[in-house]
Amino acid sequence: MQDEKGARVKNALISEIDELQSHFATLREYVAGKPYDALEMMATLQVFKDGLNRASSHILTLYVLNKQKTKITWQQLLENLENASSTLQANPKREPRSAIELALNMSEPNAQEVMSYLGRLKESLT
Repeated sequence: MQDEKGARVKNALISEIDELQSHFATLREYVAGKPYDALEMMATLQVFKDGLNRASSHILTLYVLNKQKTKITWQQLLENLENASSTLQANPKREPRSAIELALNMSEPNAQEVMSYLGRLKESLT
């Protein structure tokens, strides 16, 4: 039963990382100047943040199932994403590009570093 639950969590994590990679690529293109609808990017930021929260939960669950300890080191990134999302929702007419860029880059580790870690984790799980 534990192996079955671990397999489900692992598959859910892999799927979540795939989605995160797609949303992160879109956010990076937008920050780099590619034209996207501002409201669509605000929604993508929220979906990215929610997905990162879910991936974090899956990671913690996998470690618990394997009787190992870990901690999520990107809490600051999650907080920055939440703050940017809340700010943009409160002022939807504001251009979101700079807020998204700051949210992705201000934390330690930043979004690129977290996504690199998640990519390596996904490779190790497949």
